[in-house]
Amino acid sequence: MNRVRISTSILFGTLFVGGTVMAANIVTAPQGGVARWAGMAASECGVYGKRYAAVDAVCYYPVDIRTKPGSHEIALWDQDGKQHLGSLRVEKAEFPKVEMELPESLDRFLNPSADETSRAVAERAEIEKILGGSNDAAKFSLPLGTPAASLPKSSDDFGSERLFNKEHKSLHSGRDYPVNVGSAVKAVADGTVVLAADHFYAGNSVYVDHGDGLVSMNFHLDSIAVKAGDEVKRGQTLGTVGSTGRATGPHLHIGLRWLGKRIDPALLFDNPTTLPSVSDSHAEAERKIEKAENAEPDEGDSTIDD
Repeated sequence: MNRVRISTSILFGTLFVGGTVMAANIVTAPQGGVARWAGMAASECGVYGKRYAAVDAVCYYPVDIRTKPGSHEIALWDQDGKQHLGSLRVEKAEFPKVEMELPESLDRFLNPSADETSRAVAERAEIEKILGGSNDAAKFSLPLGTPAASLPKSSDDFGSERLFNKEHKSLHSGRDYPVNVGSAVKAVADGTVVLAADHFYAGNSVYVDHGDGLVSMNFHLDSIAVKAGDEVKRGQTLGTVGSTGRATGPHLHIGLRWLGKRIDPALLFDNPTTLPSVSDSHAEAERKIEKAENAEPDEGDSTIDD
């Protein structure tokens, strides 16, 4: 009677199960999503060639809304400084396409004058300087605080491709919440106001740098209660809900950039344990190993003993 011994081993971050190769330390996240590496206390993290501090001993890996599907190397440095490598697999996400008709009163945002175009270009150049965030220590924990005292359910508009009046395209990289006009818009975490101004398209806007590459953005405010350079605390009022700029009505618009990547804000308002994790992949791999070890012998297996 032949007996089969199915061997398992881990070498260079790869699991070998009975001759079958399964990569370990893998996590999958969609475009606009965030992955994490749980189960190991981290001091620093790495992705996209950047090295940055862990948040509450956990590594998080943001995925831009336009990141091409494929694999990216990720790293985790534990509390002893030892490096661990893994892979972030980015999956394509399906985002809604929305057609919107702007009233004649907003026609200037579809056909701006030369001066308005120059203004928008100058504002964009100023904004680009801060979107990557600072390397300062993180001033936040997850989940983030909500940007309003009461946050109604958002329409699933993050990542939507908007077509205004059948000819002008725009990518919506934040989320809109139906919060009443005049309601307080609150800081989602401690941070530094890096920009507070009236912008052509986004209207009254406030950008807050929360350290560790995270920047929050609030647009279309009716009023602004802070100025650049102010240190703010989680829950502090930044302004009030309005409809300034290219907005068809009052609403709370919030966007997040992490390491310069445009991510779905709603993900960071929820418990971080709901985010896909490398440790989840390990658990799945262990289940596959257990299933393989309990499987019927494969007579083609090279580890058969007589």
